[in-house]
Amino acid sequence: MKKLGEIYRTALVTGGTSGLGLAFSEMLAGEGVKVASVSRKPDLLPKMEGLTGVSLDLSDTSAVLDFAEGYLREPGVPDLLVNNAGYGAFFEWSQFPEEEITRQIDVLFSAPISLCRAFAPKMADRESGGIVNISSIAGMFPLPYMPLYNASKAGLSSFSASLTLEYQSVPFVTDFRLGDFRTNFNKSASKGANVQADSSQARAWSQVARQLDSSPDPIIASRALRRVLRRRQGGIVYSGGFFQARIAPLLFRLAPSGILRTVLRYWYRL
Repeated sequence: MKKLGEIYRTALVTGGTSGLGLAFSEMLAGEGVKVASVSRKPDLLPKMEGLTGVSLDLSDTSAVLDFAEGYLREPGVPDLLVNNAGYGAFFEWSQFPEEEITRQIDVLFSAPISLCRAFAPKMADRESGGIVNISSIAGMFPLPYMPLYNASKAGLSSFSASLTLEYQSVPFVTDFRLGDFRTNFNKSASKGANVQADSSQARAWSQVARQLDSSPDPIIASRALRRVLRRRQGGIVYSGGFFQARIAPLLFRLAPSGILRTVLRYWYRL
């Protein structure tokens, strides 16, 4: 079986210094792909052949546009774009910080759109390439107190579906909908003060933390991504624990929305 490096020479991965992004980057580099891992702290990237860190703040819209323009000049259009970067913000809506509203949308939604805008048409002109947008089942089953995360992931899924209509095969566009994986996502999330109090927010956060602690290792997601890339599989792909990857999508299609809301409220003790 061919290694991915025989199919894709280069890849650009956002948020590649930890968690899922690091697992994706290490998998790709191990398969012989030259990976540029974009993040605010590229020095945290482990030393590995074929893996290079690039400094970029994805919450800075103008910086993202400048980066994409420069990247097209040198080194040029990547064979693969993986829009992975993201983080959580967990606040009661009445106390949701204004700056977090903007930052969540910029990092989770605007930056992937800008990078797709820069690279997808060039991939099509070249008649090769692929785009993987890392979304989430949170777009279908919202996490409480994380409205901008949920909305941005749902928007990214819808955006991917639109691109799939326009670019039927080149570039292939994958909406990679992930469940929970055991990463530092919760530790790095911004949180409201009530997370520490005896409140519905605290109860919900406790359940979110338990979910993450019992979730699969990110290597599971990287293996699923490898299968997607070998098949050049566009469209919607799920990955995660058995319930989240197999049962939850089925429930979303079949169960009435009111019942789903009731189940979520019960699950998160709201």
